[in-house]
Amino acid sequence: MHNASAPTTDERFQKVDNYRSEDGLAVRQGLYAYKTPDYDLPGVVTSNITGRPKRVLDVGCGNGRYTGRLREAFPDAEVIGVDLASGILETVPEPTVVADVAELPFEDSSADVVLAMHMLYHVPDIPAALEELRRVLAPGGVLFVSTLASDDKQEYHPIWCEAGKTALGTEVRQALSVVVERFSLETAQSMLAERFASVVLHDLPGVIELPEPGPLVAAFRSEADFTALAPEDFERLMEAIERQLEDHFAKHDLLRITSHSGILECRDAKR
Repeated sequence: MHNASAPTTDERFQKVDNYRSEDGLAVRQGLYAYKTPDYDLPGVVTSNITGRPKRVLDVGCGNGRYTGRLREAFPDAEVIGVDLASGILETVPEPTVVADVAELPFEDSSADVVLAMHMLYHVPDIPAALEELRRVLAPGGVLFVSTLASDDKQEYHPIWCEAGKTALGTEVRQALSVVVERFSLETAQSMLAERFASVVLHDLPGVIELPEPGPLVAAFRSEADFTALAPEDFERLMEAIERQLEDHFAKHDLLRITSHSGILECRDAKR
């Protein structure tokens, strides 16, 4: 059964070990194949970069989704993929750097463009990370930050919660709730406005329409490392989730899930 002395979901959510490889991240990204509208997220970033940047830092680059597009868009720039998880960087072509966002190994004002896409909610000290991102950004440069809005996947979390109560008799914290509590889109806007004179929101609302349970089951299963559950308890949780989804699709053709994220374009750092 669940060990009450185990690390909390909040603590485990911040562990770099959760990204030993790109597999779990790729599974969660796969949900967005069913999202409409189909936003070109790297395109939102590249189309809002002006001039010819010399150095671009993709901090928390993960499996390099943005890194690759940035290199295509700006072939003359030095585009560096940065991540604390060395395992996930194995799939990203060099140059790459293993580094903590709170202690970046780059000079002051040395990057024309800096990205921190869907990663700051993992950081133990978010204000310190924002200060470090601002430190390495050159005057006149641009910082892009992305995260989830507070209403993202509002149909997703109840499935997890209900399964926890059914299978384990208790509420089980889910990674999405940690994201929203630590660094929602609304919180991010406020924190960045304290540090930048211009913060422009690229709002990205939509809906995920799943025709069968497989992608959602896989996404839930990929969160095993984020929980504090013993393996046998996690399996019981997953069995309850699968039963819920089987019941839903026995009655409905689709499962609709709200999707709401945003990209914040930050300029004119307050120094």
